[in-house]
Amino acid sequence: MNPYIRRIKELSKKMDPEILAEVEAGFVEKEYAKGSLLLQVGQICTSHFLVQSGVARKFYCHSNKEITTEIYFHDDVAISLDSYIMKKPSDVYLEALSPLKVMVIDYKRFQKVSEKYPEVMILDKMFIEYYAVWFEKKLKEFQTLDATTRYLAMLEKEPRIIQYLPVTIIASYLNISLETLSRIRSKITA
Repeated sequence: MNPYIRRIKELSKKMDPEILAEVEAGFVEKEYAKGSLLLQVGQICTSHFLVQSGVARKFYCHSNKEITTEIYFHDDVAISLDSYIMKKPSDVYLEALSPLKVMVIDYKRFQKVSEKYPEVMILDKMFIEYYAVWFEKKLKEFQTLDATTRYLAMLEKEPRIIQYLPVTIIASYLNISLETLSRIRSKITA
């Protein structure tokens, strides 16, 4: 489990049970079939989705090509943060890549509870910090690591990735061509 998510979970467990119950009352468990969209371009993202099981991705279309920017596994939070915070139409899709079970957390409900209890606002702040740290790390990796190293790091984080993701999505996520991905994979298995 990601250390930042672990800290958020530990802090939430220390919360007053009454507050925790009110927060959790706003969570709704949902299931999505493979290929379902949790969010479409043009929709305002009004929830974040805590992945319980399965795999999802965030992507956008550019020049008739799907560009995958994030892949979500257990304990990851799928969200269009720009749309969620700014309350503007999303320019990305969130898609289930396998059967997906999530806890859906509604923005308005979470905000009401946050305003009532400062402890909950701390959890929200920690989530935003976690996302910023993750994004900064990912940006650095894209700027400093070669394609093979990025591929190996991705496999280390989630070794089952090969089961769930078509090579087109893997290549898109790594920002490499299918041919480059094929060469990397053949070198690794050789």
